[in-house]
Amino acid sequence: MYEFLLTVHVLAAVIWVGGAVMMHIFGRLATKEGPEQQLVFTQQSIRLGNMVFAPLALVLLVAGVLLVNEVGYSYGDPWIGMGFLGFLVSFLLGVAYYPGAGRKYGETVAGDGPGSPAAQALYRRTATVNMVELTILLLVIVAMTTKPG
Repeated sequence: MYEFLLTVHVLAAVIWVGGAVMMHIFGRLATKEGPEQQLVFTQQSIRLGNMVFAPLALVLLVAGVLLVNEVGYSYGDPWIGMGFLGFLVSFLLGVAYYPGAGRKYGETVAGDGPGSPAAQALYRRTATVNMVELTILLLVIVAMTTKPG
């Protein structure tokens, strides 16, 4: 059972975090291509978040908890705590920040256009939040693989 759970956990992490890194890169490319491409990217990101990233995050969490129980690790281990903290930050951003930011961006674009200063400021702010989130998730991967403490 250990090999199965580890494989599911690692595959979910690779697809989730690797996909998020690629999405961030596409978002930066959209910035260079202009406001209209940013709008398309934002719409696609919302769809992918709901279809791909949210389910993968749940698979990752469930497989991780089952893996901890299977192996007998302690939930008090620092690297496991870092994993839960990183997951929690990403989860909260996914349910509390990104949907509201996407709605506000959409409303601003509808009223002022995608190239407006307000729309551009919202896009940049969301990209910055996403960069911080990705940094946290990459640090979690470092913690998971090195198991400090």
